[in-house]
Amino acid sequence: MKKLLFSGIILASILLFAASCQYKFVVEPEPLPPGDTVSFSLDVVPIWNDNGNCVSCHTSGNQRPDLTPDNAFSEIMNMGLVNTADPAASEIYEHPHPDSDGHSWKKYTNAQAAVVLQWIEQGAKDN
Repeated sequence: MKKLLFSGIILASILLFAASCQYKFVVEPEPLPPGDTVSFSLDVVPIWNDNGNCVSCHTSGNQRPDLTPDNAFSEIMNMGLVNTADPAASEIYEHPHPDSDGHSWKKYTNAQAAVVLQWIEQGAKDN
């Protein structure tokens, strides 16, 4: 009887523990089709700002470039982080790229990297 009671308590504990876990499922954004225009403010800036991604470090007075929505475009352009002649060589693309060793804290996902690259390939406009 004691074994059955003990087994019941263990099983109930495991079930309560498993039920208390919270999972956050992130839906990976798809890169835009090749003909679509990538918007800096609607497609690129959210990559840096959603869930404290890059702006957890890259804010005014902290770590350059300042990637907050109001300052991001002028910062990355003034620092020369975009190369429209060779988009894949742009530091804003390659430094946090998922396959890069350049950035150790946070990196783009593959889809985010594709959006940033598309934006640069389209002329890196402040749109």
